Amino acid sequence: MKLVITFMLLVLAFSFCRQKPPLHEMPFSPYSKQALQEAVARHQPVVIDFWAEWCPNCHDLDRLVFSRPEIQAELAQVKFLRMDVTNQDDPNIQAIIQQYGLEGVPTVIFLDSRGKEVQDARLIGLVTPREFSEAFSMLKVLK
Repeated sequence: MKLVITFMLLVLAFSFCRQKPPLHEMPFSPYSKQALQEAVARHQPVVIDFWAEWCPNCHDLDRLVFSRPEIQAELAQVKFLRMDVTNQDDPNIQAIIQQYGLEGVPTVIFLDSRGKEVQDARLIGLVTPREFSEAFSMLKVLK
């Protein structure tokens, strides 16, 4: 009987330990200068998510914000890029961190259709879906 109860408790515990969604389920493309230039050439607004593997709030942003259908519908209207800054010792990553003046991760920036950052929309840290949508709406005003 103890074995059955132990097994049931283990099954229950594992069912609560949900893994993060695989990257292919998230609605972003990897950041690259080429992807950014192509979006700007098409006059497409861009959202860049600066993310790191070691960042718990980055994973929470994926789970609590980016995975929501209403947020994914918003992101489908723009080019959504993710810049992985996990290896901050990489000189290329350092250059991008400096270029955008990042203070930490997660940071989400919004670029208008000309590729200029909407300064008032920048999000730093874990935000709610509502806060994300409010920042996102600043892009709509500038279209």
